[in-house]
Amino acid sequence: MPEGDHSAFGELNMKLDTEVLIIGGGILGTSVARELSRYRVDTTLVEREVDFGWGSTKASATVVCQGGDCLEFRKEYRNSRFVWDSIPLMEPLCRELDVPFKRIGSLSLIRNNNELVKYQKMKNLADKYLPDLEPHQWIDRDTLRRIEPHLTRDVIGALYDPKPAVTDPVRLSIALAENARENGTNIMLGTEVVSISRGTDSFEVQTTEGLIRTRFIVNAAGVYVDKIAAMVDADEFVVYPVKAWIGVLDKKVGDIIRHVVTARPSRPGELIFVNPTVHGNIFFGIPLQLNKRGDYSSTRRMSQAGFATIRSLVPDVSEKDIINSFAGYIMYRNYELGWHECVVAASRKIPRFINFCIGFPGVSAAPAASKEVIRLLSSEGLQTVEKESFKASGRAIPDFSEASDEEKKKLIQKDSRYGHVVCRCETVTEGEIVEAIKRGATTMDGVKYRTRAGMGRCQGGFCSPRVARILARELNVPEEQVTKKGKTSRLLLYKSKELLEGAVNEPA
Repeated sequence: MPEGDHSAFGELNMKLDTEVLIIGGGILGTSVARELSRYRVDTTLVEREVDFGWGSTKASATVVCQGGDCLEFRKEYRNSRFVWDSIPLMEPLCRELDVPFKRIGSLSLIRNNNELVKYQKMKNLADKYLPDLEPHQWIDRDTLRRIEPHLTRDVIGALYDPKPAVTDPVRLSIALAENARENGTNIMLGTEVVSISRGTDSFEVQTTEGLIRTRFIVNAAGVYVDKIAAMVDADEFVVYPVKAWIGVLDKKVGDIIRHVVTARPSRPGELIFVNPTVHGNIFFGIPLQLNKRGDYSSTRRMSQAGFATIRSLVPDVSEKDIINSFAGYIMYRNYELGWHECVVAASRKIPRFINFCIGFPGVSAAPAASKEVIRLLSSEGLQTVEKESFKASGRAIPDFSEASDEEKKKLIQKDSRYGHVVCRCETVTEGEIVEAIKRGATTMDGVKYRTRAGMGRCQGGFCSPRVARILARELNVPEEQVTKKGKTSRLLLYKSKELLEGAVNEPA
Protein backbone atom coordinates (compact mmCIF):
# COMPACT_ATOMS: atom_id res chain seq x y z
CA MET A 1 0.00 0.00 0.00
CA PRO A 2 1.55 3.34 -0.98
CA GLU A 3 2.45 5.74 1.79
CA GLY A 4 -0.62 7.76 2.72
CA ASP A 5 -3.06 5.31 1.12
CA HIS A 6 -5.41 4.10 3.85
CA SER A 7 -8.23 2.76 1.73
CA ALA A 8 -9.50 0.58 4.56
CA PHE A 9 -10.78 3.76 6.21
CA GLY A 10 -12.01 5.42 3.04
CA GLU A 11 -11.24 8.72 4.73
CA LEU A 12 -9.04 9.41 7.72
CA ASN A 13 -10.55 9.25 11.18
CA MET A 14 -13.23 6.80 10.06
CA LYS A 15 -13.84 3.58 12.00
CA LEU A 16 -12.65 0.17 10.91
CA ASP A 17 -13.97 -3.10 12.34
CA THR A 18 -11.74 -6.17 12.28
CA GLU A 19 -11.66 -9.47 14.14
CA VAL A 20 -7.92 -9.64 14.87
CA LEU A 21 -5.57 -6.65 14.96
CA ILE A 22 -1.83 -7.33 14.70
CA ILE A 23 0.35 -4.47 15.92
CA GLY A 24 3.80 -4.56 14.33
CA GLY A 25 5.09 -5.38 10.86
CA GLY A 26 8.40 -7.02 11.69
CA ILE A 27 9.21 -10.70 11.25
CA LEU A 28 6.91 -11.72 14.12
CA GLY A 29 3.89 -9.64 13.11
CA THR A 30 4.10 -10.61 9.44
CA SER A 31 4.58 -14.28 10.38
CA VAL A 32 1.37 -14.21 12.40
CA ALA A 33 -0.45 -12.32 9.62
CA ARG A 34 0.54 -14.93 7.07
CA GLU A 35 -0.36 -17.81 9.40
CA LEU A 36 -3.75 -16.24 10.22
CA SER A 37 -4.46 -15.74 6.51
CA ARG A 38 -4.88 -19.51 6.25
CA TYR A 39 -8.17 -19.13 8.13
CA ARG A 40 -11.50 -17.40 7.62
CA VAL A 41 -10.56 -14.58 9.96
CA ASP A 42 -10.85 -10.86 9.27
CA THR A 43 -7.33 -9.68 10.08
CA THR A 44 -5.68 -6.25 9.99
CA LEU A 45 -1.98 -5.54 10.49
CA VAL A 46 -0.80 -2.03 11.38
CA GLU A 47 2.81 -0.86 11.25
CA ARG A 48 4.08 2.56 12.35
CA GLU A 49 6.79 2.65 9.66
CA VAL A 50 6.02 2.86 5.95
CA ASP A 51 7.40 -0.60 5.24
CA PHE A 52 7.98 -4.00 6.79
CA GLY A 53 10.86 -5.22 8.93
CA TRP A 54 12.43 -1.84 9.66
CA GLY A 55 12.82 -2.35 13.41
CA SER A 56 14.74 -5.19 15.03
CA THR A 57 14.25 -7.37 11.96
CA LYS A 58 16.51 -5.33 9.70
CA ALA A 59 19.22 -5.30 12.40
CA SER A 60 19.40 -9.11 12.36
CA ALA A 61 22.66 -10.89 11.57
CA THR A 62 20.57 -12.94 9.07
CA VAL A 63 21.42 -16.28 10.73
CA VAL A 64 18.57 -18.77 11.14
CA CYS A 65 18.09 -22.40 12.20
CA GLN A 66 20.48 -22.18 15.11
CA GLY A 67 19.23 -24.02 18.14
CA GLY A 68 21.88 -26.13 19.75
CA ASP A 69 24.59 -23.49 19.42
CA CYS A 70 24.01 -21.82 22.79
CA LEU A 71 24.88 -23.55 26.04
CA GLU A 72 22.22 -21.50 27.82
CA PHE A 73 19.36 -23.05 25.81
CA ARG A 74 17.35 -25.54 27.86
CA LYS A 75 14.34 -27.71 27.12
CA GLU A 76 12.29 -26.07 29.87
CA TYR A 77 12.49 -22.68 28.16
CA ARG A 78 9.78 -22.05 25.58
CA ASN A 79 12.15 -19.92 23.55
CA SER A 80 14.35 -22.97 22.97
CA ARG A 81 11.39 -25.02 21.84
CA PHE A 82 10.23 -22.37 19.35
CA VAL A 83 13.72 -22.16 17.86
CA TRP A 84 14.14 -25.92 17.68
CA ASP A 85 10.67 -26.50 16.22
CA SER A 86 11.35 -23.83 13.59
CA ILE A 87 14.51 -25.51 12.25
CA PRO A 88 12.63 -27.87 9.86
CA LEU A 89 10.09 -25.13 8.97
CA MET A 90 12.36 -22.30 7.84
CA GLU A 91 13.77 -23.70 4.60
CA PRO A 92 10.36 -24.84 3.23
CA LEU A 93 8.91 -21.43 4.20
CA CYS A 94 11.63 -19.56 2.31
CA ARG A 95 11.18 -21.88 -0.66
CA GLU A 96 7.41 -21.27 -0.71
CA LEU A 97 7.85 -17.50 -0.62
CA ASP A 98 10.86 -17.43 -2.99
CA VAL A 99 13.17 -15.91 -0.37
CA PRO A 100 16.93 -16.69 -0.46
CA PHE A 101 18.10 -19.37 1.98
CA LYS A 102 21.52 -20.98 2.29
CA ARG A 103 22.63 -23.56 4.84
CA ILE A 104 26.25 -22.92 5.85
CA GLY A 105 26.70 -24.42 9.33
CA SER A 106 28.38 -22.81 12.32
CA LEU A 107 31.74 -23.12 14.06
CA SER A 108 32.02 -22.37 17.77
CA LEU A 109 35.71 -21.66 18.29
CA ILE A 110 37.62 -23.37 21.10
CA ARG A 111 40.71 -21.57 22.41
CA ASN A 112 41.49 -23.43 25.65
CA ASN A 113 40.55 -26.48 27.71
CA ASN A 114 37.93 -24.58 29.72
CA GLU A 115 36.06 -23.76 26.53
CA LEU A 116 36.47 -27.36 25.39
CA VAL A 117 34.65 -28.53 28.54
CA LYS A 118 31.93 -25.90 28.02
CA TYR A 119 31.29 -26.98 24.44
CA GLN A 120 31.30 -30.63 25.42
CA LYS A 121 28.35 -29.83 27.68
CA MET A 122 26.69 -27.98 24.82
CA LYS A 123 27.14 -30.94 22.47
CA ASN A 124 25.68 -33.29 25.09
CA LEU A 125 22.62 -31.04 25.44
CA ALA A 126 22.16 -30.80 21.69
CA ASP A 127 22.44 -34.58 21.28
CA LYS A 128 19.89 -35.04 24.08
CA TYR A 129 17.31 -32.46 23.05
CA LEU A 130 17.68 -32.61 19.24
CA PRO A 131 18.13 -36.33 18.55
CA ASP A 132 16.33 -36.18 15.19
CA LEU A 133 18.59 -33.51 13.73
CA GLU A 134 22.09 -33.92 12.33
CA PRO A 135 24.45 -33.96 15.32
CA HIS A 136 27.27 -31.57 16.19
CA GLN A 137 30.80 -32.60 15.25
CA TRP A 138 34.24 -31.90 16.69
CA ILE A 139 36.64 -30.12 14.33
CA ASP A 140 40.36 -30.36 15.12
CA ARG A 141 42.89 -27.59 14.54
CA ASP A 142 44.15 -28.91 11.19
CA THR A 143 40.69 -29.46 9.76
CA LEU A 144 39.60 -26.02 10.95
CA ARG A 145 42.55 -24.38 9.18
CA ARG A 146 41.73 -26.26 6.01
CA ILE A 147 38.04 -25.28 5.87
CA GLU A 148 38.54 -21.74 7.23
CA PRO A 149 42.11 -20.75 6.30
CA HIS A 150 41.68 -17.07 7.24
CA LEU A 151 40.69 -17.73 10.86
CA THR A 152 43.01 -16.80 13.69
CA ARG A 153 45.60 -19.44 14.59
CA ASP A 154 44.82 -18.85 18.28
CA VAL A 155 42.34 -21.75 18.42
CA ILE A 156 42.67 -25.44 19.16
CA GLY A 157 39.51 -26.52 17.33
CA ALA A 158 35.79 -25.91 17.02
CA LEU A 159 32.38 -27.44 17.51
CA TYR A 160 30.57 -27.68 14.18
CA ASP A 161 26.77 -27.47 13.91
CA PRO A 162 25.53 -28.30 10.38
CA LYS A 163 22.06 -26.75 10.85
CA PRO A 164 22.55 -22.94 10.87
CA ALA A 165 21.72 -21.11 7.65
CA VAL A 166 21.39 -17.54 6.41
CA THR A 167 18.46 -15.78 4.79
CA ASP A 168 17.27 -12.20 4.23
CA PRO A 169 14.98 -11.36 7.20
CA VAL A 170 13.60 -8.11 5.71
CA ARG A 171 12.77 -9.78 2.40
CA LEU A 172 11.18 -12.61 4.35
CA SER A 173 9.03 -10.11 6.29
CA ILE A 174 8.01 -8.43 3.03
CA ALA A 175 7.20 -11.78 1.41
CA LEU A 176 5.15 -12.87 4.43
CA ALA A 177 3.18 -9.61 4.34
CA GLU A 178 2.64 -9.81 0.57
CA ASN A 179 1.38 -13.37 0.87
CA ALA A 180 -0.89 -12.46 3.78
CA ARG A 181 -2.30 -9.54 1.79
CA GLU A 182 -2.89 -11.81 -1.22
CA ASN A 183 -4.85 -14.09 1.09
CA GLY A 184 -7.09 -11.29 2.35
CA THR A 185 -5.21 -9.61 5.22
CA ASN A 186 -5.71 -5.85 5.45
CA ILE A 187 -2.32 -4.10 5.72
CA MET A 188 -1.95 -0.52 6.98
CA LEU A 189 1.52 1.03 6.88
CA GLY A 190 2.49 4.37 8.40
CA THR A 191 -0.13 3.77 11.07
CA GLU A 192 0.93 4.22 14.69
CA VAL A 193 -1.13 3.08 17.68
CA VAL A 194 -1.82 6.01 20.00
CA SER A 195 -4.07 4.47 22.64
CA ILE A 196 -6.15 1.38 23.40
CA SER A 197 -9.36 1.24 25.40
CA ARG A 198 -11.06 -2.00 26.45
CA GLY A 199 -14.77 -2.71 26.33
CA THR A 200 -16.68 -5.82 27.34
CA ASP A 201 -16.25 -7.69 24.07
CA SER A 202 -13.81 -5.59 22.07
CA PHE A 203 -10.96 -3.12 22.04
CA GLU A 204 -11.00 0.34 20.52
CA VAL A 205 -7.59 1.21 19.14
CA GLN A 206 -6.91 4.82 18.29
CA THR A 207 -4.26 5.19 15.60
CA THR A 208 -2.77 8.13 13.77
CA GLU A 209 -5.06 7.27 10.86
CA GLY A 210 -8.33 6.56 12.62
CA LEU A 211 -10.13 4.26 15.05
CA ILE A 212 -9.99 0.46 14.80
CA ARG A 213 -12.43 -1.74 16.72
CA THR A 214 -11.29 -5.34 17.19
CA ARG A 215 -12.05 -8.42 19.29
CA PHE A 216 -8.46 -9.73 19.51
CA ILE A 217 -5.06 -8.02 19.62
CA VAL A 218 -1.68 -9.56 18.85
CA ASN A 219 0.97 -7.22 20.24
CA ALA A 220 4.09 -7.80 18.12
CA ALA A 221 5.36 -4.23 18.42
CA GLY A 222 9.07 -5.11 18.73
CA VAL A 223 11.01 -2.59 20.81
CA TYR A 224 7.70 -1.01 21.87
CA VAL A 225 5.98 -4.26 22.89
CA ASP A 226 5.86 -3.27 26.56
CA LYS A 227 4.61 0.24 25.75
CA ILE A 228 1.70 -1.14 23.73
CA ALA A 229 0.87 -3.66 26.47
CA ALA A 230 0.86 -0.89 29.08
CA MET A 231 -1.85 0.96 27.15
CA VAL A 232 -4.34 -1.66 28.28
CA ASP A 233 -2.69 -2.77 31.55
CA ALA A 234 -1.40 -6.02 29.98
CA ASP A 235 2.29 -5.38 30.69
CA GLU A 236 2.77 -8.38 32.96
CA PHE A 237 6.40 -8.74 31.94
CA VAL A 238 9.61 -6.75 31.86
CA VAL A 239 11.84 -6.45 28.81
CA TYR A 240 15.28 -4.89 28.51
CA PRO A 241 16.36 -3.10 25.31
CA VAL A 242 19.81 -4.42 24.47
CA LYS A 243 21.76 -2.73 21.68
CA ALA A 244 23.93 -4.60 19.19
CA TRP A 245 26.29 -3.25 16.52
CA ILE A 246 26.92 -4.98 13.19
CA GLY A 247 29.53 -4.13 10.56
CA VAL A 248 29.30 -5.01 6.86
CA LEU A 249 32.24 -6.08 4.69
CA ASP A 250 32.54 -5.56 0.94
CA LYS A 251 31.60 -8.45 -1.34
CA LYS A 252 35.17 -8.54 -2.66
CA VAL A 253 36.16 -10.27 0.61
CA GLY A 254 32.96 -12.29 0.77
CA ASP A 255 34.80 -15.62 0.59
CA ILE A 256 37.07 -14.90 3.55
CA ILE A 257 34.64 -16.78 5.84
CA ARG A 258 32.36 -19.64 4.77
CA HIS A 259 30.55 -20.52 8.02
CA VAL A 260 28.90 -18.75 10.93
CA VAL A 261 31.85 -18.31 13.28
CA THR A 262 31.24 -17.53 16.96
CA ALA A 263 33.46 -17.01 19.97
CA ARG A 264 32.82 -16.02 23.55
CA PRO A 265 34.56 -13.03 25.16
CA SER A 266 35.69 -13.16 28.75
CA ARG A 267 32.42 -11.75 30.08
CA PRO A 268 29.70 -14.39 30.63
CA GLY A 269 26.71 -14.50 28.29
CA GLU A 270 28.29 -12.50 25.48
CA LEU A 271 28.85 -13.72 21.97
CA ILE A 272 30.84 -12.27 19.07
CA PHE A 273 30.32 -13.50 15.53
CA VAL A 274 31.29 -13.34 11.87
CA ASN A 275 29.07 -14.79 9.17
CA PRO A 276 28.45 -14.70 5.42
CA THR A 277 25.12 -13.45 4.08
CA VAL A 278 22.98 -14.74 1.22
CA HIS A 279 23.99 -11.70 -0.82
CA GLY A 280 27.76 -12.20 -0.59
CA ASN A 281 28.74 -9.72 2.14
CA ILE A 282 30.18 -10.60 5.55
CA PHE A 283 28.49 -9.44 8.76
CA PHE A 284 30.33 -9.17 12.07
CA GLY A 285 29.12 -8.00 15.47
CA ILE A 286 30.29 -6.88 18.87
CA PRO A 287 28.90 -7.89 22.28
CA LEU A 288 25.54 -6.56 23.38
CA GLN A 289 24.93 -3.77 25.88
CA LEU A 290 21.92 -2.53 27.82
CA ASN A 291 20.88 0.77 26.28
CA LYS A 292 18.04 3.27 26.05
CA ARG A 293 15.79 2.25 23.17
CA GLY A 294 15.60 4.52 20.17
CA ASP A 295 19.31 5.29 19.94
CA TYR A 296 20.32 3.67 16.64
CA SER A 297 23.56 5.59 16.32
CA SER A 298 26.68 3.80 15.12
CA THR A 299 29.59 5.58 16.78
CA ARG A 300 33.31 5.61 16.15
CA ARG A 301 33.85 3.80 19.43
CA MET A 302 31.51 1.00 18.29
CA SER A 303 33.28 0.81 14.93
CA GLN A 304 36.69 0.56 16.58
CA ALA A 305 35.48 -2.14 18.97
CA GLY A 306 33.79 -4.00 16.11
CA PHE A 307 36.90 -3.90 13.96
CA ALA A 308 39.02 -5.15 16.85
CA THR A 309 36.52 -7.98 17.28
CA ILE A 310 36.65 -9.19 13.70
CA ARG A 311 40.44 -8.86 13.61
CA SER A 312 40.60 -11.13 16.68
CA LEU A 313 38.78 -13.81 14.65
CA VAL A 314 39.89 -13.01 11.09
CA PRO A 315 43.24 -11.15 11.15
CA ASP A 316 43.36 -10.68 7.34
CA VAL A 317 40.44 -8.22 7.31
CA SER A 318 41.32 -4.61 6.52
CA GLU A 319 39.49 -1.55 7.82
CA LYS A 320 39.10 -0.55 4.15
CA ASP A 321 36.89 -3.61 3.62
CA ILE A 322 34.13 -2.18 5.86
CA ILE A 323 31.45 -0.51 3.74
CA ASN A 324 28.71 0.12 6.31
CA SER A 325 27.51 -0.52 9.85
CA PHE A 326 24.23 -0.38 11.74
CA ALA A 327 22.79 -0.85 15.21
CA GLY A 328 19.60 -2.47 16.45
CA TYR A 329 17.84 -3.69 19.56
CA ILE A 330 16.98 -7.07 21.03
CA MET A 331 14.29 -7.00 23.71
CA TYR A 332 15.64 -9.39 26.34
CA ARG A 333 13.12 -10.97 28.66
CA ASN A 334 15.70 -11.06 31.44
CA TYR A 335 18.94 -9.12 31.03
CA GLU A 336 20.87 -11.13 33.60
CA LEU A 337 19.88 -14.47 32.07
CA GLY A 338 20.09 -13.30 28.47
CA TRP A 339 17.78 -14.90 25.92
CA HIS A 340 16.52 -17.70 28.13
CA GLU A 341 12.87 -16.80 27.87
CA CYS A 342 10.43 -14.89 25.72
CA VAL A 343 6.92 -13.45 25.86
CA VAL A 344 4.47 -15.47 23.79
CA ALA A 345 1.35 -15.58 25.92
CA ALA A 346 -2.19 -14.39 26.43
CA SER A 347 -2.45 -11.71 29.10
CA ARG A 348 -3.50 -13.09 32.47
CA LYS A 349 -5.55 -9.97 33.19
CA ILE A 350 -6.84 -8.84 29.79
CA PRO A 351 -8.81 -11.41 27.75
CA ARG A 352 -8.05 -11.75 24.02
CA PHE A 353 -4.79 -9.79 24.25
CA ILE A 354 -1.67 -11.71 23.12
CA ASN A 355 1.84 -10.42 23.80
CA PHE A 356 4.40 -11.65 21.26
CA CYS A 357 8.08 -10.89 21.78
CA ILE A 358 10.91 -13.36 21.23
CA GLY A 359 14.07 -11.31 21.72
CA PHE A 360 16.93 -13.50 20.48
CA PRO A 361 16.84 -15.23 18.04
CA GLY A 362 13.50 -13.86 16.86
CA VAL A 363 13.88 -14.59 13.15
CA SER A 364 14.83 -18.21 13.85
CA ALA A 365 11.87 -18.74 16.18
CA ALA A 366 9.23 -16.98 14.05
CA PRO A 367 7.76 -19.95 12.09
CA ALA A 368 6.93 -22.09 15.14
CA ALA A 369 6.15 -19.17 17.46
CA SER A 370 3.57 -17.76 15.04
CA LYS A 371 1.78 -21.12 15.06
CA GLU A 372 1.69 -20.91 18.87
CA VAL A 373 0.05 -17.47 18.61
CA ILE A 374 -2.72 -19.02 16.47
CA ARG A 375 -3.21 -21.66 19.16
CA LEU A 376 -3.41 -18.96 21.84
CA LEU A 377 -5.97 -16.98 19.82
CA SER A 378 -8.04 -20.13 19.43
CA SER A 379 -7.89 -20.82 23.17
CA GLU A 380 -9.06 -17.22 23.74
CA GLY A 381 -12.16 -17.85 21.61
CA LEU A 382 -11.17 -17.14 17.99
CA GLN A 383 -12.83 -19.45 15.48
CA THR A 384 -10.15 -20.82 13.14
CA VAL A 385 -11.73 -22.43 10.10
CA GLU A 386 -9.24 -23.09 7.32
CA LYS A 387 -9.71 -21.56 3.88
CA GLU A 388 -9.83 -23.78 0.84
CA SER A 389 -8.52 -20.90 -1.25
CA PHE A 390 -5.29 -20.25 0.70
CA LYS A 391 -2.35 -19.56 -1.63
CA ALA A 392 0.91 -20.56 -0.01
CA SER A 393 3.42 -19.54 -2.65
CA GLY A 394 5.00 -16.18 -3.44
CA ARG A 395 7.17 -14.85 -6.24
CA ALA A 396 10.31 -12.77 -5.74
CA ILE A 397 11.29 -9.81 -7.88
CA PRO A 398 13.60 -11.11 -10.63
CA ASP A 399 17.26 -10.75 -9.62
CA PHE A 400 19.05 -9.65 -12.78
CA SER A 401 22.50 -10.06 -11.21
CA GLU A 402 21.86 -13.74 -10.46
CA ALA A 403 20.11 -14.57 -13.75
CA SER A 404 21.72 -16.63 -16.51
CA ASP A 405 22.41 -15.00 -19.87
CA GLU A 406 19.33 -16.66 -21.32
CA GLU A 407 17.16 -15.49 -18.41
CA LYS A 408 18.51 -11.94 -18.80
CA LYS A 409 17.58 -11.94 -22.49
CA LYS A 410 14.04 -13.04 -21.67
CA LEU A 411 13.66 -10.34 -19.00
CA ILE A 412 14.84 -7.64 -21.40
CA GLN A 413 12.59 -8.93 -24.19
CA LYS A 414 9.63 -8.79 -21.81
CA ASP A 415 10.54 -5.35 -20.40
CA SER A 416 13.39 -3.31 -21.90
CA ARG A 417 13.93 -1.58 -18.53
CA TYR A 418 15.71 -4.75 -17.35
CA GLY A 419 18.45 -3.79 -19.80
CA HIS A 420 19.13 -0.51 -17.95
CA VAL A 421 21.47 -1.00 -14.98
CA VAL A 422 20.80 1.67 -12.35
CA CYS A 423 22.91 0.38 -9.42
CA ARG A 424 26.32 -0.64 -10.74
CA CYS A 425 27.67 -2.12 -7.49
CA GLU A 426 24.81 -4.63 -7.16
CA THR A 427 23.78 -4.76 -10.86
CA VAL A 428 20.21 -3.67 -10.12
CA THR A 429 18.15 -2.69 -13.14
CA GLU A 430 15.38 -0.18 -13.69
CA GLY A 431 13.00 -3.09 -14.29
CA GLU A 432 13.63 -4.43 -10.78
CA ILE A 433 13.16 -1.00 -9.21
CA VAL A 434 9.87 -0.43 -11.04
CA GLU A 435 8.65 -3.87 -9.95
CA ALA A 436 9.59 -3.07 -6.32
CA ILE A 437 7.54 0.13 -6.49
CA LYS A 438 4.59 -1.75 -7.97
CA ARG A 439 4.74 -4.10 -5.00
CA GLY A 440 4.66 -1.32 -2.44
CA ALA A 441 8.04 0.40 -2.14
CA THR A 442 7.45 4.13 -1.67
CA THR A 443 10.86 5.19 -0.33
CA MET A 444 14.55 4.81 -1.11
CA ASP A 445 14.89 2.25 1.69
CA GLY A 446 11.82 0.42 0.43
CA VAL A 447 13.54 -0.02 -2.94
CA LYS A 448 16.87 -0.84 -1.29
CA TYR A 449 15.57 -3.68 0.87
CA ARG A 450 13.67 -5.22 -2.05
CA THR A 451 16.38 -4.91 -4.72
CA ARG A 452 19.69 -4.04 -2.93
CA ALA A 453 20.03 -0.83 -4.94
CA GLY A 454 22.39 1.28 -2.82
CA MET A 455 23.80 -1.60 -0.75
CA GLY A 456 27.08 -1.96 -2.65
CA ARG A 457 30.54 -0.52 -2.22
CA CYS A 458 29.53 3.09 -2.96
CA GLN A 459 26.44 2.86 -0.67
CA GLY A 460 24.20 4.65 -3.16
CA GLY A 461 26.67 7.34 -4.15
CA PHE A 462 26.10 6.57 -7.83
CA CYS A 463 22.54 5.27 -8.01
CA SER A 464 20.62 7.29 -5.39
CA PRO A 465 19.70 10.22 -7.70
CA ARG A 466 18.58 7.76 -10.37
CA VAL A 467 16.50 5.69 -7.95
CA ALA A 468 14.89 8.89 -6.61
CA ARG A 469 14.01 9.96 -10.15
CA ILE A 470 12.38 6.59 -10.86
CA LEU A 471 10.43 6.72 -7.58
CA ALA A 472 9.15 10.21 -8.37
CA ARG A 473 8.11 9.15 -11.86
CA GLU A 474 6.35 5.94 -10.80
CA LEU A 475 4.62 7.50 -7.78
CA ASN A 476 3.76 10.62 -9.80
CA VAL A 477 5.20 13.01 -7.21
CA PRO A 478 7.88 15.73 -7.40
CA GLU A 479 11.41 14.50 -6.69
CA GLU A 480 11.49 16.77 -3.63
CA GLN A 481 8.80 14.57 -2.05
CA VAL A 482 10.85 11.37 -2.34
CA THR A 483 12.08 10.26 1.10
CA LYS A 484 14.68 7.88 2.42
CA LYS A 485 12.35 6.14 4.86
CA GLY A 486 9.14 8.14 5.00
CA LYS A 487 7.92 11.03 7.16
CA THR A 488 10.43 13.92 7.15
CA SER A 489 13.43 12.05 5.69
CA ARG A 490 13.36 13.98 2.39
CA LEU A 491 16.40 13.69 0.14
CA LEU A 492 15.88 17.06 -1.59
CA LEU A 493 14.59 20.12 0.23
CA TYR A 494 14.13 22.30 -2.84
CA LYS A 495 15.37 22.89 -6.38
CA SER A 496 18.58 24.86 -6.72
CA LYS A 497 16.91 27.48 -8.90
CA GLU A 498 14.30 28.10 -6.20
CA LEU A 499 17.08 28.58 -3.67
CA LEU A 500 18.87 31.08 -5.87
CA GLU A 501 15.67 33.01 -6.37
CA GLY A 502 14.89 32.96 -2.65
CA ALA A 503 11.53 31.41 -3.47
CA VAL A 504 11.64 28.79 -0.73
CA ASN A 505 11.24 29.25 2.99
CA GLU A 506 13.66 27.38 5.23
CA PRO A 507 12.26 23.98 6.25
CA ALA A 508 10.85 23.74 9.74
